[in-house]
Amino acid sequence: MPRTLARSILAALALVAFTVSGPSGRDASTARADDDELHALAIRAVDADAPTAEAALTALRSRGASGLAALARVHAADLATLRDAPTLPPSPETERLRHAVDRVSGQRDGHASGLYFHSDLPAALAEARRRHVSVLSLRMLGHLDQELSCANSRYFRTLVYSDPAVAQMLRERFVLHVSMEREAPTITIDMGDGRTMVRTITGNSVHYVIDAEGRVVDALPGLYSPTEFTRALEASLTMNTACAARHGAEYDQCLGRVHQEALVALRARWETLRSSFGDQLPTWDALNARAAPPVAGRGAPSARAAMAETMSKMMVEAPLLDTFARTPTPQPYEGINWPRLVNVYAISVAPTTLALLRLKSGTADVATLAQELGRNASADSLRNELTMHRRVHAWYIERPTHAFEDMNTRVYTELFLTPASDPWLGLRANDVWDAIETVH
Repeated sequence: MPRTLARSILAALALVAFTVSGPSGRDASTARADDDELHALAIRAVDADAPTAEAALTALRSRGASGLAALARVHAADLATLRDAPTLPPSPETERLRHAVDRVSGQRDGHASGLYFHSDLPAALAEARRRHVSVLSLRMLGHLDQELSCANSRYFRTLVYSDPAVAQMLRERFVLHVSMEREAPTITIDMGDGRTMVRTITGNSVHYVIDAEGRVVDALPGLYSPTEFTRALEASLTMNTACAARHGAEYDQCLGRVHQEALVALRARWETLRSSFGDQLPTWDALNARAAPPVAGRGAPSARAAMAETMSKMMVEAPLLDTFARTPTPQPYEGINWPRLVNVYAISVAPTTLALLRLKSGTADVATLAQELGRNASADSLRNELTMHRRVHAWYIERPTHAFEDMNTRVYTELFLTPASDPWLGLRANDVWDAIETVH
């Protein structure tokens, strides 16, 4: 295929990835003037003069998904090049385009997914009602459009949102929303020569499936692989379809029933795994008994206890936390080697994800890195489904909780062990004083 034709196709694909439905009912002259204004803003959004660019980005962001679509139309060819991630040093022009897309989309590395995230839930719900779809709301530590958001959100935007199949599903069947639980805590290591290394240390994220009326239908806690994420979302949408027309007690009963069916399906999945691994895996009842983390003592759970509720991010954050706490982080409570249970040969990583990994790592050969990330995310998915998501299903059966704030409080308190009542996220031990004056 000639290079120019290939580049044209890539540009067209980049534009399609960002295309969203715009408002209807505008007359031709109004639509033309609106498009001209958006076009001009999209040009200024990458201006070398920072104040000029920021003013244009603020205006584009205020226009919602149509602002992102305009940015994609004007810069389609450059975005296609960026999505192809040539192994070239980043240029000022490229970095300005990346910054522009991140600001308008509400997501760091937004060029790879083409997804738009609302930051206002009522606006997202209004859009969902207009389009007759559900809202998928990401709750996280930090800001999705910044590099140092919580680790799981970083994995999602790098490994999951960048997958074309995932991005297409999210674009067509959901309105996306993101909100911050709290800032992501970081550790800064000063190398003493002017260089510093900054890393996040704890935190977790969850995706809520919310119907157009604002009722939380399901919660997907922690990290998922692209395949498992779409699988879990399909199941949540099926739940929503089954119960959407009901209200009050009838709605609660319906939601309890579909979550009960989800639990039955999870048990069958576990039994299938046990048939492959035999006595190496506990029974379903024994797994349930092990799944709840043993939080000892009084007060808020420690950050080390919360860390053991994750796997992929534990590998990058636990060494720092261990040094900080002077105590080894406990391993996942179930005593199961979850990575061993996933089929490493069935894990595939999309070309767009490989391109993003090349861009972010500065490495041309990312095959091994991609395989390791995919394996870890698959293991996280399996564990999250069979432990934390299992507990979410049980909540709906025992006592339906479909108000956003109520469900979110329960997830961060009982599943993630980072209750809002603890301003220190378990990082401060009340029984150990390090001779540093306490800041209240």
